[in-house]
Amino acid sequence: MPKFQFKAYTQEGILKEGLVDAKDKEEALKLLQSQNLFVTFLKTQTRRPLFWQKPKLKDIYLFTRQLSYLLKAKTSLDDSIRALSETTGNYYFKYVLIEIYNDLIGGLKFSESLNKFPDLFNSYYVGLIKVGESIGSLDEVLVYLSEHIENQIKFRSRAIQALTYPMIVLVLSLGVMVILFYMVIPQITKIFIENNIPIPKITRIFQAISDGMVKYGFFLLVIFIFFVYYLFEYFKTREGKVFIFKIIENIPVISDLIKNIFVMQFLESFYYLLTGGVSILESLEIIRDSIGHPLYESAIDQIIEDVRKGKTVGDSLEMFPNLFPKIVVESFKTSEKTGKTTEVAFTILKFFDETTQAQLGSIGEIIQPFLIILLGAGLGMLEASLLIPLLSLTKYVQNF
Repeated sequence: MPKFQFKAYTQEGILKEGLVDAKDKEEALKLLQSQNLFVTFLKTQTRRPLFWQKPKLKDIYLFTRQLSYLLKAKTSLDDSIRALSETTGNYYFKYVLIEIYNDLIGGLKFSESLNKFPDLFNSYYVGLIKVGESIGSLDEVLVYLSEHIENQIKFRSRAIQALTYPMIVLVLSLGVMVILFYMVIPQITKIFIENNIPIPKITRIFQAISDGMVKYGFFLLVIFIFFVYYLFEYFKTREGKVFIFKIIENIPVISDLIKNIFVMQFLESFYYLLTGGVSILESLEIIRDSIGHPLYESAIDQIIEDVRKGKTVGDSLEMFPNLFPKIVVESFKTSEKTGKTTEVAFTILKFFDETTQAQLGSIGEIIQPFLIILLGAGLGMLEASLLIPLLSLTKYVQNF
């Protein structure tokens, strides 16, 4: 059923804008007039923006922060959403905000509307909004959410900075190898073949690779793209996530970094939820649904069952030493005795944040030696495949 954009005034003179579902324009007009609205604008909704126009995390952060300001200024929720939809420069996000506004004026809860866009608002975001709606402090919850998203943005930025140099080196090296395979090796082997000179063994190996790339390069590229796409789709599944995380566990430096990242996410979520007045049990349920690591999900699920039976969080965390470091377990045990769980969670969060930052800063330095050795070996073999035939060719010319 098509949607129609409308602008209309209530009997009190208040402007309302949104979308209405109807078979045609006449039916849409009748539906609006039946709600005692004076319609001033009505047209078929423009097509949905394309998926690559999807807003970035920074757009979600700005929306959350600005919405908290508008609510604190006593602006109604639907008017705040409408105002933000008019100011955003992202057409996809504008479409989403108009949909949310339409849901709100149609009587749907804010959290229920957000839940229709899981690619933009994850379960953690929606869960906190539900809490804000239930306790009547949506503006405060939005402040917590904006701080949470801001931390995510900073973390991603540090991770990108740490991995930029190794990725540049890797891409340039692969580019050099492709050029050698496509342009240099075929020319050298051509000289040997035309003059009936025996081709060295290492050069024959690389010649076979080069011929395969030249003849079947397009098909290999298509197969590679489909393979990468399949891997990405597989790693989105629970089974794929378990597989990749088990591989990461066996990588010395990376495994510690990944563990610290998820522990930090657990602590940050726990702190913000408790600060927002959410109970420990409900906080654990929200964290379980949003943490994104299948092993941590299973562990938190067990912790929830233990807490329901009267066990403390610290005692439950102790059952998973491979996921939660001893410092986290002991800190929770102490905080639960003193009744200062929120303060202690924040203190440990800061510790893990500093630790993770240090690990991210050094990850590039740790990767570089292995990357240099790997690329050096590959380029060395390529150079050998070029130099050895040149030496053979030189000897052949001298003997001739």
